[in-house]
Amino acid sequence: MVVSISKEDARLCASVVKEVASSKGIVNDPTAIGRLTAAVARLFNKGLRDRDELMKAALNLDAIK
Repeated sequence: MVVSISKEDARLCASVVKEVASSKGIVNDPTAIGRLTAAVARLFNKGLRDRDELMKAALNLDAIK
């Protein structure tokens, strides 16, 4: 069952993706952005709802370079 998230939660995930992409230098790589977006969504769905925790976990992902 697909459950939609609130606008605030979507904005949280988008801001984390944007900041991590910028810090990793992958802003112009659509494939890497897609992988990062999916990874952040998985982290969010696993229960990481705090921005700082989500950011820290996303920055530590080895699959996104």
